[in-house]
Amino acid sequence: MTRFHLSRPGSHAGGGAQAAYIAAVFLIECMQEVDQFLVDIRGNVGAGYGQATA
Repeated sequence: MTRFHLSRPGSHAGGGAQAAYIAAVFLIECMQEVDQFLVDIRGNVGAGYGQATA
């Protein structure tokens, strides 16, 4: 899985830039969590977990 790295805005950056940075990091982390969740689900389905039993 590819990890994204953003450089934090410098001290000269305004509050809007810092808020945008925080939002971008949060969204990237959310996307990575969803991606890992989907990998886990696909692995579980492939291993036979979650299948209905007769």
